[in-house]
Amino acid sequence: MKNRIAIVLLLFFVSGHSSMAQSCCCTGTGSNYSILPNLNKHILGLRYTHTDYQSKTQSLNSELDGMITYEHVNTVDLFGRFNLMKQLQLSVFLPISFIQEHSTLSASKTVGLGDMSFLLQYSVLDPLKCNGKTAKHQLRFGIGTKLPSGEFNKSENNLYSTSVQLGTGSIDFLANAIYTFRFKKIGFNAQAGYKLNTSNPDQFKFGDKVDGSVNFFYVADINEVRIMPSVGLTYAHTFENWNKHQLVYLSYSDIVNAPISLDIYYKRIAITLSGSPVIYNRVAFKGFKQRYSVSGGVFYNF
Repeated sequence: MKNRIAIVLLLFFVSGHSSMAQSCCCTGTGSNYSILPNLNKHILGLRYTHTDYQSKTQSLNSELDGMITYEHVNTVDLFGRFNLMKQLQLSVFLPISFIQEHSTLSASKTVGLGDMSFLLQYSVLDPLKCNGKTAKHQLRFGIGTKLPSGEFNKSENNLYSTSVQLGTGSIDFLANAIYTFRFKKIGFNAQAGYKLNTSNPDQFKFGDKVDGSVNFFYVADINEVRIMPSVGLTYAHTFENWNKHQLVYLSYSDIVNAPISLDIYYKRIAITLSGSPVIYNRVAFKGFKQRYSVSGGVFYNF
């Protein structure tokens, strides 16, 4: 097969997004959607993310061999979380992406809607009734789905018109678990998730994805403002892809990021800033790799 097999799901994989902090403080960093604090409130938000990729072509053609291609993905995520009943929330994610790809031989731009996702989460431990005066924790389980609202491109000559696409063209399924612990002003949260992909109408199936993360945070209150810095590690493994029921060899990937975040909360408003450098990146097919990601968002609870 020609061209790159890697793809970025421009929405999320159940984690790695921004959110609000809750007043009862059974929460981790606000820069992770999956923490879902302020459980008795609805939330609406907007987040901007810039992610940078690089790939190196391997070809028998001397003009193409070793050619470096850069891809820049700018995504605006629209986020909403709504309380359906006690301890049960529905989150909705809708991305709009601006993709730029350029090399020494060509350049292209793609703009459009990404794949929309829905996540239903249930709180096993009620964070609004935390046990203990200083030690508090929260445990949540979630299931969801991703719909093919983003465009997926495939041609006869090239598998993709770009290696980073707006969507996968398939209906996929999500599952995750998140545990958060806080003792006085310090705490951590850990999450694990799995994404089960299906084949799209072009009979292409992107590899399933498993990921996990741990984040450590500190809470500081200055008058009515709450500041919450955090550091952590995330790991994601993507299994090999399938094309027309044939395994696409060397299309798996492993990536480790070291996110650094700062969340600021004031009354009903939250502002989040984060950077996520890549410390380990293994993508077997044609040297495709993520370089870094930065993001910022604003959220309102009501």
